[in-house]
Amino acid sequence: METAGVEPDTSFSLVAGGPFYRMLRRLGLLGADQLTTSRTATVLAMFAWLPPALLAAVQTLADGSYQGWGYFTDLTVPARFLIAIWAMIATERYADSRFQILGRQFREAQLLSPADIARFEAIVNIADRRSSSGIAEGVILAAGLVISGFTIALPIQLAGAVWEGTLADGQVQLSWAGMAVRYVSQPLFLFLVLRWGWWFLVWAALLFRVSRLKLKLIPPHPDRAAGLGFLAIYPSVFSGFVFALSCVVSANMLKDLGVEQHPPELVWFAIAGWLGLNLMVFLGPLLVFSGSLFAAREQALLEYGLMATLQHLALRRKWTGETGDENPADAQTLPSLSELQSNVQAIRDMGYTPANRGTVVHIIVAAGLPFLPVVLKLVPLDNILKWALGKIL
Repeated sequence: METAGVEPDTSFSLVAGGPFYRMLRRLGLLGADQLTTSRTATVLAMFAWLPPALLAAVQTLADGSYQGWGYFTDLTVPARFLIAIWAMIATERYADSRFQILGRQFREAQLLSPADIARFEAIVNIADRRSSSGIAEGVILAAGLVISGFTIALPIQLAGAVWEGTLADGQVQLSWAGMAVRYVSQPLFLFLVLRWGWWFLVWAALLFRVSRLKLKLIPPHPDRAAGLGFLAIYPSVFSGFVFALSCVVSANMLKDLGVEQHPPELVWFAIAGWLGLNLMVFLGPLLVFSGSLFAAREQALLEYGLMATLQHLALRRKWTGETGDENPADAQTLPSLSELQSNVQAIRDMGYTPANRGTVVHIIVAAGLPFLPVVLKLVPLDNILKWALGKIL
Protein backbone atom coordinates (compact mmCIF):
# COMPACT_ATOMS: atom_id res chain seq x y z
CA MET A 1 0.00 0.00 0.00
CA GLU A 2 1.67 3.19 -1.15
CA THR A 3 1.07 6.38 0.80
CA ALA A 4 2.28 9.82 -0.18
CA GLY A 5 4.82 11.38 2.13
CA VAL A 6 5.71 8.12 3.88
CA GLU A 7 9.14 6.53 3.77
CA PRO A 8 9.40 3.38 1.65
CA ASP A 9 10.22 1.12 4.57
CA THR A 10 6.95 2.03 6.33
CA SER A 11 4.65 2.33 3.31
CA PHE A 12 5.49 -1.01 1.69
CA SER A 13 2.91 -3.73 2.23
CA LEU A 14 2.51 -6.83 0.15
CA VAL A 15 -0.95 -7.64 1.52
CA ALA A 16 -2.65 -4.28 2.06
CA GLY A 17 -4.07 -2.17 -0.73
CA GLY A 18 -6.07 -2.76 -3.86
CA PRO A 19 -9.82 -2.63 -4.65
CA PHE A 20 -10.72 -5.41 -2.21
CA TYR A 21 -9.11 -3.56 0.70
CA ARG A 22 -10.80 -0.33 -0.32
CA MET A 23 -14.15 -2.13 -0.27
CA LEU A 24 -13.42 -3.53 3.20
CA ARG A 25 -12.46 -0.04 4.37
CA ARG A 26 -15.76 1.42 3.15
CA LEU A 27 -17.61 -1.37 4.95
CA GLY A 28 -15.75 -0.57 8.16
CA LEU A 29 -14.14 -4.00 8.30
CA LEU A 30 -10.52 -2.85 8.67
CA GLY A 31 -8.74 -2.06 11.90
CA ALA A 32 -7.34 1.33 12.90
CA ASP A 33 -4.10 0.46 11.09
CA GLN A 34 -6.06 -0.30 7.90
CA LEU A 35 -5.36 -4.03 8.13
CA THR A 36 -7.77 -6.93 8.46
CA THR A 37 -8.69 -8.20 11.92
CA SER A 38 -10.21 -11.37 13.37
CA ARG A 39 -13.56 -9.57 13.11
CA THR A 40 -12.98 -9.10 9.38
CA ALA A 41 -12.19 -12.80 9.03
CA THR A 42 -15.30 -13.81 10.98
CA VAL A 43 -17.63 -11.54 8.98
CA LEU A 44 -16.32 -12.79 5.62
CA ALA A 45 -16.42 -16.43 6.73
CA MET A 46 -20.02 -16.09 7.85
CA PHE A 47 -20.86 -14.18 4.66
CA ALA A 48 -19.66 -17.20 2.69
CA TRP A 49 -21.23 -19.92 4.86
CA LEU A 50 -24.51 -18.50 6.18
CA PRO A 51 -26.53 -17.58 3.02
CA PRO A 52 -26.26 -21.08 1.47
CA ALA A 53 -27.05 -22.58 4.90
CA LEU A 54 -30.26 -20.55 5.19
CA LEU A 55 -31.28 -21.26 1.60
CA ALA A 56 -30.57 -24.98 2.02
CA ALA A 57 -32.74 -25.10 5.14
CA VAL A 58 -35.59 -23.11 3.57
CA GLN A 59 -35.64 -25.13 0.33
CA THR A 60 -35.52 -28.41 2.27
CA LEU A 61 -38.53 -27.40 4.32
CA ALA A 62 -40.36 -26.26 1.19
CA ASP A 63 -39.41 -29.27 -0.94
CA GLY A 64 -39.17 -32.58 0.87
CA SER A 65 -37.29 -34.21 -2.03
CA TYR A 66 -34.39 -31.77 -1.85
CA GLN A 67 -31.30 -33.08 -0.02
CA GLY A 68 -30.43 -29.73 1.52
CA TRP A 69 -29.37 -31.09 4.90
CA GLY A 70 -26.32 -32.46 3.13
CA TYR A 71 -24.93 -28.94 3.22
CA PHE A 72 -24.50 -29.26 6.97
CA THR A 73 -22.85 -32.70 6.84
CA ASP A 74 -20.51 -32.01 3.92
CA LEU A 75 -17.04 -31.68 5.50
CA THR A 76 -15.71 -29.60 2.64
CA VAL A 77 -18.22 -26.80 3.32
CA PRO A 78 -16.87 -25.63 6.71
CA ALA A 79 -13.34 -26.37 5.53
CA ARG A 80 -13.68 -23.92 2.64
CA PHE A 81 -16.10 -21.28 3.84
CA LEU A 82 -15.39 -21.14 7.57
CA ILE A 83 -11.88 -22.38 8.36
CA ALA A 84 -10.03 -21.56 5.13
CA ILE A 85 -11.53 -18.11 4.58
CA TRP A 86 -11.07 -17.21 8.24
CA ALA A 87 -7.42 -18.37 8.24
CA MET A 88 -6.50 -16.54 5.03
CA ILE A 89 -8.00 -13.25 6.22
CA ALA A 90 -6.94 -13.47 9.87
CA THR A 91 -3.27 -14.07 9.06
CA GLU A 92 -2.91 -11.07 6.74
CA ARG A 93 -1.95 -8.82 9.67
CA TYR A 94 0.79 -11.25 10.73
CA ALA A 95 1.98 -11.54 7.13
CA ASP A 96 2.19 -7.76 6.81
CA SER A 97 4.34 -7.45 9.95
CA ARG A 98 6.70 -10.17 8.71
CA PHE A 99 7.10 -8.49 5.33
CA GLN A 100 7.86 -5.20 7.07
CA ILE A 101 10.59 -6.90 9.12
CA LEU A 102 12.14 -8.49 6.06
CA GLY A 103 12.19 -5.20 4.17
CA ARG A 104 13.77 -3.29 7.07
CA GLN A 105 16.36 -6.00 7.67
CA PHE A 106 17.76 -5.65 4.17
CA ARG A 107 18.39 -1.97 4.85
CA GLU A 108 19.44 -2.04 8.49
CA ALA A 109 21.79 -5.02 8.10
CA GLN A 110 23.69 -3.00 5.46
CA LEU A 111 23.61 -5.88 3.00
CA LEU A 112 23.18 -3.43 0.15
CA SER A 113 25.89 -1.26 -1.33
CA PRO A 114 25.07 2.47 -1.62
CA ALA A 115 24.79 2.04 -5.38
CA ASP A 116 22.17 -0.71 -4.98
CA ILE A 117 19.95 0.95 -2.38
CA ALA A 118 18.05 2.89 -5.04
CA ARG A 119 17.64 -0.26 -7.11
CA PHE A 120 16.35 -2.11 -4.06
CA GLU A 121 13.78 0.62 -3.40
CA ALA A 122 12.67 0.43 -7.04
CA ILE A 123 12.27 -3.36 -6.75
CA VAL A 124 10.19 -2.96 -3.58
CA ASN A 125 8.01 -0.29 -5.18
CA ILE A 126 7.34 -2.56 -8.17
CA ALA A 127 6.30 -5.38 -5.84
CA ASP A 128 4.11 -2.96 -3.89
CA ARG A 129 2.28 -1.83 -7.02
CA ARG A 130 1.83 -5.34 -8.38
CA SER A 131 0.55 -6.80 -5.10
CA SER A 132 -2.23 -4.19 -4.91
CA SER A 133 -2.93 -3.98 -8.63
CA GLY A 134 -6.57 -3.48 -9.52
CA ILE A 135 -6.04 -5.27 -12.82
CA ALA A 136 -4.57 -8.30 -11.03
CA GLU A 137 -7.52 -8.44 -8.62
CA GLY A 138 -9.96 -8.11 -11.52
CA VAL A 139 -8.35 -11.05 -13.33
CA ILE A 140 -8.34 -13.06 -10.08
CA LEU A 141 -12.04 -12.36 -9.50
CA ALA A 142 -12.92 -13.34 -13.07
CA ALA A 143 -10.90 -16.54 -12.73
CA GLY A 144 -12.67 -17.32 -9.46
CA LEU A 145 -16.09 -16.95 -11.06
CA VAL A 146 -15.13 -19.15 -14.02
CA ILE A 147 -13.58 -21.86 -11.85
CA SER A 148 -16.58 -21.76 -9.51
CA GLY A 149 -18.87 -22.53 -12.43
CA PHE A 150 -16.92 -25.70 -13.25
CA THR A 151 -16.42 -26.92 -9.68
CA ILE A 152 -20.05 -26.49 -8.55
CA ALA A 153 -21.29 -28.75 -11.34
CA LEU A 154 -18.79 -31.56 -10.79
CA PRO A 155 -20.36 -33.22 -7.69
CA ILE A 156 -23.81 -32.96 -9.30
CA GLN A 157 -22.60 -34.70 -12.45
CA LEU A 158 -20.95 -37.44 -10.39
CA ALA A 159 -23.76 -38.11 -7.87
CA GLY A 160 -26.84 -36.96 -9.76
CA ALA A 161 -28.53 -35.38 -6.74
CA VAL A 162 -26.71 -33.57 -3.95
CA TRP A 163 -27.27 -30.42 -1.90
CA GLU A 164 -25.69 -28.37 -4.70
CA GLY A 165 -28.45 -29.41 -7.11
CA THR A 166 -29.69 -32.18 -9.36
CA LEU A 167 -28.99 -33.62 -12.79
CA ALA A 168 -32.08 -33.65 -15.02
CA ASP A 169 -31.91 -34.81 -18.65
CA GLY A 170 -28.16 -34.29 -18.59
CA GLN A 171 -28.53 -30.69 -17.45
CA VAL A 172 -27.28 -29.40 -14.11
CA GLN A 173 -29.96 -27.64 -12.09
CA LEU A 174 -28.56 -25.77 -9.11
CA SER A 175 -30.43 -25.59 -5.83
CA TRP A 176 -30.90 -22.29 -4.01
CA ALA A 177 -27.87 -23.09 -1.87
CA GLY A 178 -25.96 -24.17 -4.96
CA MET A 179 -26.69 -20.84 -6.62
CA ALA A 180 -25.44 -18.95 -3.57
CA VAL A 181 -22.26 -21.00 -3.51
CA ARG A 182 -21.81 -20.66 -7.28
CA TYR A 183 -21.99 -16.87 -7.33
CA VAL A 184 -20.97 -15.80 -3.80
CA SER A 185 -19.29 -18.29 -1.47
CA GLN A 186 -17.06 -20.22 -3.85
CA PRO A 187 -15.89 -17.13 -5.80
CA LEU A 188 -14.95 -15.46 -2.50
CA PHE A 189 -12.99 -18.53 -1.41
CA LEU A 190 -11.26 -18.84 -4.77
CA PHE A 191 -10.57 -15.10 -4.91
CA LEU A 192 -8.72 -15.27 -1.58
CA VAL A 193 -6.80 -18.39 -2.63
CA LEU A 194 -5.73 -16.91 -5.96
CA ARG A 195 -4.89 -13.56 -4.34
CA TRP A 196 -2.55 -15.29 -1.88
CA GLY A 197 -1.06 -17.16 -4.82
CA TRP A 198 -0.50 -13.85 -6.60
CA TRP A 199 1.20 -12.40 -3.52
CA PHE A 200 3.47 -15.43 -3.43
CA LEU A 201 4.48 -14.90 -7.07
CA VAL A 202 5.11 -11.20 -6.44
CA TRP A 203 7.26 -12.00 -3.41
CA ALA A 204 9.19 -14.71 -5.30
CA ALA A 205 9.89 -12.22 -8.10
CA LEU A 206 11.06 -9.65 -5.54
CA LEU A 207 13.50 -12.16 -4.01
CA PHE A 208 14.82 -13.07 -7.45
CA ARG A 209 15.50 -9.42 -8.33
CA VAL A 210 17.14 -8.79 -4.95
CA SER A 211 19.38 -11.83 -5.45
CA ARG A 212 20.71 -10.18 -8.65
CA LEU A 213 22.01 -7.20 -6.64
CA LYS A 214 25.57 -7.11 -5.35
CA LEU A 215 24.85 -8.10 -1.77
CA LYS A 216 27.50 -7.56 0.88
CA LEU A 217 27.47 -11.09 2.27
CA ILE A 218 29.36 -12.10 5.42
CA PRO A 219 30.35 -15.80 5.14
CA PRO A 220 31.42 -16.23 8.82
CA HIS A 221 28.04 -14.87 9.99
CA PRO A 222 26.61 -17.00 12.82
CA ASP A 223 23.30 -17.46 10.99
CA ARG A 224 25.17 -19.83 8.59
CA ALA A 225 23.69 -17.96 5.65
CA ALA A 226 26.19 -15.09 5.29
CA GLY A 227 23.78 -12.63 6.90
CA LEU A 228 20.71 -13.74 4.93
CA GLY A 229 19.44 -16.01 7.70
CA PHE A 230 16.60 -13.60 8.49
CA LEU A 231 14.94 -14.74 5.25
CA ALA A 232 14.20 -18.06 6.98
CA ILE A 233 11.14 -16.40 8.53
CA TYR A 234 9.57 -15.72 5.11
CA PRO A 235 7.73 -19.09 4.69
CA SER A 236 5.94 -18.46 7.99
CA VAL A 237 4.24 -15.52 6.26
CA PHE A 238 2.27 -18.01 4.18
CA SER A 239 1.51 -20.41 7.06
CA GLY A 240 -2.14 -19.30 7.19
CA PHE A 241 -2.48 -19.83 3.45
CA VAL A 242 -0.86 -23.27 3.66
CA PHE A 243 -3.06 -24.21 6.63
CA ALA A 244 -6.19 -23.10 4.78
CA LEU A 245 -5.43 -25.14 1.67
CA SER A 246 -4.46 -28.15 3.76
CA CYS A 247 -7.78 -27.99 5.59
CA VAL A 248 -9.62 -28.13 2.27
CA VAL A 249 -7.47 -31.01 0.97
CA SER A 250 -7.88 -32.92 4.24
CA ALA A 251 -11.67 -32.42 4.25
CA ASN A 252 -11.90 -33.73 0.69
CA MET A 253 -9.82 -36.78 1.64
CA LEU A 254 -12.06 -37.48 4.65
CA LYS A 255 -15.16 -37.10 2.49
CA ASP A 256 -13.75 -39.49 -0.09
CA LEU A 257 -12.70 -42.02 2.56
CA GLY A 258 -16.23 -41.93 3.94
CA VAL A 259 -17.59 -43.02 0.56
CA GLU A 260 -14.88 -45.34 -0.75
CA GLN A 261 -12.15 -47.35 0.93
CA HIS A 262 -8.58 -46.76 -0.22
CA PRO A 263 -5.39 -48.64 0.71
CA PRO A 264 -3.72 -46.93 3.69
CA GLU A 265 -0.45 -46.82 1.75
CA LEU A 266 -2.10 -44.70 -0.93
CA VAL A 267 -3.46 -42.25 1.65
CA TRP A 268 -0.08 -41.96 3.40
CA PHE A 269 1.55 -41.39 0.02
CA ALA A 270 -0.95 -38.63 -0.78
CA ILE A 271 -0.28 -36.89 2.54
CA ALA A 272 3.49 -37.17 2.09
CA GLY A 273 3.17 -35.86 -1.45
CA TRP A 274 1.20 -32.84 -0.25
CA LEU A 275 3.79 -32.05 2.42
CA GLY A 276 6.61 -32.42 -0.10
CA LEU A 277 4.83 -30.16 -2.58
CA ASN A 278 4.50 -27.43 0.05
CA LEU A 279 8.17 -27.70 0.95
CA MET A 280 9.22 -27.42 -2.68
CA VAL A 281 6.93 -24.49 -3.42
CA PHE A 282 7.68 -22.35 -0.36
CA LEU A 283 11.38 -23.15 -0.01
CA GLY A 284 11.94 -22.79 -3.74
CA PRO A 285 12.21 -18.96 -3.85
CA LEU A 286 15.09 -19.07 -1.36
CA LEU A 287 17.17 -21.05 -3.85
CA VAL A 288 17.73 -17.87 -5.87
CA PHE A 289 20.44 -16.96 -3.34
CA SER A 290 22.27 -20.28 -3.71
CA GLY A 291 24.65 -19.00 -6.38
CA SER A 292 25.63 -15.93 -4.36
CA LEU A 293 26.10 -17.97 -1.19
CA PHE A 294 28.23 -20.56 -2.98
CA ALA A 295 30.45 -17.88 -4.52
CA ALA A 296 30.77 -16.05 -1.20
CA ARG A 297 31.73 -19.27 0.59
CA GLU A 298 34.39 -20.20 -1.95
CA GLN A 299 35.87 -16.69 -1.95
CA ALA A 300 35.89 -16.53 1.85
CA LEU A 301 37.67 -19.89 2.14
CA LEU A 302 40.39 -18.61 -0.18
CA GLU A 303 40.75 -15.32 1.70
CA TYR A 304 40.80 -16.87 5.16
CA GLY A 305 43.09 -19.60 3.93
CA LEU A 306 45.56 -16.94 2.80
CA MET A 307 45.32 -15.15 6.15
CA ALA A 308 45.93 -18.41 7.99
CA THR A 309 48.98 -19.10 5.85
CA LEU A 310 50.43 -15.65 6.55
CA GLN A 311 49.77 -16.01 10.26
CA HIS A 312 51.49 -19.41 10.38
CA LEU A 313 54.48 -18.05 8.46
CA ALA A 314 54.74 -15.15 10.92
CA LEU A 315 54.68 -17.55 13.86
CA ARG A 316 57.34 -19.72 12.28
CA ARG A 317 59.59 -16.70 11.71
CA LYS A 318 59.07 -15.68 15.30
CA TRP A 319 60.14 -19.02 16.75
CA THR A 320 62.78 -20.11 14.23
CA GLY A 321 64.24 -16.78 13.27
CA GLU A 322 63.72 -17.46 9.58
CA THR A 323 63.45 -14.55 7.21
CA GLY A 324 61.25 -14.29 4.19
CA ASP A 325 59.58 -11.93 1.77
CA GLU A 326 56.57 -11.46 4.03
CA ASN A 327 56.21 -8.09 5.70
CA PRO A 328 56.23 -8.73 9.49
CA ALA A 329 53.88 -5.79 9.96
CA ASP A 330 51.21 -7.66 8.00
CA ALA A 331 50.95 -10.33 10.67
CA GLN A 332 50.03 -7.72 13.26
CA THR A 333 46.87 -6.82 11.34
CA LEU A 334 45.72 -10.43 10.89
CA PRO A 335 43.25 -12.16 13.21
CA SER A 336 44.65 -14.62 15.72
CA LEU A 337 44.85 -18.28 14.75
CA SER A 338 41.96 -19.11 17.07
CA GLU A 339 39.82 -16.43 15.42
CA LEU A 340 40.78 -17.67 11.99
CA GLN A 341 39.95 -21.24 12.92
CA SER A 342 36.57 -20.18 14.30
CA ASN A 343 35.78 -18.15 11.18
CA VAL A 344 36.86 -20.89 8.79
CA GLN A 345 34.69 -23.42 10.64
CA ALA A 346 31.73 -21.02 10.42
CA ILE A 347 32.33 -20.63 6.69
CA ARG A 348 32.51 -24.40 6.21
CA ASP A 349 29.19 -24.74 8.06
CA MET A 350 27.49 -22.30 5.68
CA GLY A 351 24.48 -23.51 3.80
CA TYR A 352 23.58 -22.70 0.23
CA THR A 353 20.12 -21.40 1.11
CA PRO A 354 18.82 -19.12 3.89
CA ALA A 355 16.36 -21.83 4.98
CA ASN A 356 17.00 -23.70 8.21
CA ARG A 357 15.45 -26.54 10.19
CA GLY A 358 12.93 -24.22 11.80
CA THR A 359 11.72 -23.11 8.37
CA VAL A 360 11.07 -26.70 7.31
CA VAL A 361 9.31 -27.54 10.58
CA HIS A 362 7.07 -24.48 10.26
CA ILE A 363 5.90 -25.48 6.78
CA ILE A 364 5.36 -29.12 7.76
CA VAL A 365 3.32 -28.16 10.83
CA ALA A 366 1.14 -25.69 8.90
CA ALA A 367 0.57 -28.16 6.06
CA GLY A 368 0.36 -31.33 8.18
CA LEU A 369 -1.75 -30.34 11.18
CA PRO A 370 -5.06 -30.36 9.24
CA PHE A 371 -4.41 -33.99 8.28
CA LEU A 372 -4.64 -35.17 11.88
CA PRO A 373 -8.30 -36.31 11.38
CA VAL A 374 -7.19 -38.33 8.35
CA VAL A 375 -4.40 -39.92 10.37
CA LEU A 376 -6.85 -40.77 13.17
CA LYS A 377 -9.10 -42.42 10.60
CA LEU A 378 -6.21 -44.56 9.38
CA VAL A 379 -4.75 -45.26 12.81
CA PRO A 380 -7.23 -45.41 15.74
CA LEU A 381 -6.49 -43.06 18.61
CA ASP A 382 -6.12 -45.90 21.13
CA ASN A 383 -3.35 -47.43 18.99
CA ILE A 384 -1.55 -44.09 18.89
CA LEU A 385 -1.85 -43.71 22.67
CA LYS A 386 -0.54 -47.24 23.25
CA TRP A 387 2.43 -46.55 20.98
CA ALA A 388 3.18 -43.23 22.70
CA LEU A 389 2.92 -44.77 26.20
CA GLY A 390 5.17 -47.61 25.07
CA LYS A 391 7.82 -45.11 24.02
CA ILE A 392 7.52 -43.15 27.30
CA LEU A 393 7.37 -46.13 29.63
